[in-house]
Amino acid sequence: MSFLKLFKATKMMKLVPLGILTVCIVVFVMRVDEKSAVGAKIDINPIPFTDLVTPRTVTVEVKKKAMVIVPEKYNEANVRTRLMQEKIRRLMAKNQDVARDEKGQNGTELTRHVHILYYAPVKWFKDNSRNSSRDRRETPNIIFYPARGLYQPTREIFQEHFREIRSSGVGVLVISWSPAVNLKLLKLLVNVSREHNLTIAVSIESYPGRTIDSIERNIKFFCDTFSEHLHRIHILPRNSLMTIFYIREPFMLPWADWRGLRRSCNALLIAHIISKDHTSLARRAGFDGFYTLLGSNGATYASTWKHWQHLQKFATQYRMLFIPSVAPGFAERKRSMRQRHRSNGQYYGVAWRTAIRLGVPIISISSYNDWPHGDQIEDAVSRVGFKDYSTASGKTHKYLQLTSHWIEEFRKHRGKSPADTCSALFNNTVCL
Repeated sequence: MSFLKLFKATKMMKLVPLGILTVCIVVFVMRVDEKSAVGAKIDINPIPFTDLVTPRTVTVEVKKKAMVIVPEKYNEANVRTRLMQEKIRRLMAKNQDVARDEKGQNGTELTRHVHILYYAPVKWFKDNSRNSSRDRRETPNIIFYPARGLYQPTREIFQEHFREIRSSGVGVLVISWSPAVNLKLLKLLVNVSREHNLTIAVSIESYPGRTIDSIERNIKFFCDTFSEHLHRIHILPRNSLMTIFYIREPFMLPWADWRGLRRSCNALLIAHIISKDHTSLARRAGFDGFYTLLGSNGATYASTWKHWQHLQKFATQYRMLFIPSVAPGFAERKRSMRQRHRSNGQYYGVAWRTAIRLGVPIISISSYNDWPHGDQIEDAVSRVGFKDYSTASGKTHKYLQLTSHWIEEFRKHRGKSPADTCSALFNNTVCL
């Protein structure tokens, strides 16, 4: 074979693969056209998912354009308007800062749905009237010792107390009252409470010689003397107000006698109960509601937390008010079986959570300064035996701070309920 023939043969062999590839492509295109014409599915391998989600670097060529700054045309009216708007924004921001500062100083937002029991004067010592010796040494009838010492009620004391009560968020002061309370002191207390935007409810104590007639006179006295300061709730149908009175130990008098009680200024009577049957007895006696008072869980039926659900159910069924009483603990010397340890604030928290979950409209606190019963939230000296009274920083405002916290939780829970806070009560619509 000549060299020329060999060269031509080799050249043709190189073209064979290219020819075969061309034929395959033509055949594939013809088949695809065929399947498309008859509506057949074409099997195409999908793009891997990783290729879709994996970011890839894409090079984009951006041409930079020259920035042209167009000067703003001066308009005096627009400038004045803008300056005024900026001034208004600054003033609004300043007012918001002031409001935040005031809230920080005053504490939780005030609510009239939390009542707190208050004593003036506090009975620091036992009644030892049998011993007339002037040389006898009196021992305070208290377990906790107040940070302010064994104080006597004065304007300065009231100012300090009511400032703390107001800062914790409590809006209603329930004063423990009996005819033995000095009228001048009572007027001072009421006037100072008004300065701190606190309204007054009255707890009529079980004083010696108390009768239905004397209670009628007590209610009339408060309605006539302090009508502008008393805490009231609104009744829609008559467009009138009802004034709350807590009645301590009503079972000390015959229940049937209470039905004859004449009420001044539309008094709303809340009975202190301790047993299960007291609920129905209070209803038949004409009371508008009942409260538990005692802060010792398990000491009585009414003060036992697990029974509060039944009490609330009874109150709802008969259109009465149930006001559970929460306390940080209980430490009465003469009845050790009623003592309840504070457990570093946990006892107080359980009482609050139980009351909040019931959905009650009002919660009462027993108390701010009932030192003989050891259920106070006022500051105490932190010492061995109750160091949990102080905070981690060493300050003794622990239970005031806890009260503020739980009132805020109570407000949040109430915020989840319908906006209409009116409910039927003895055929009257009462708005709390």
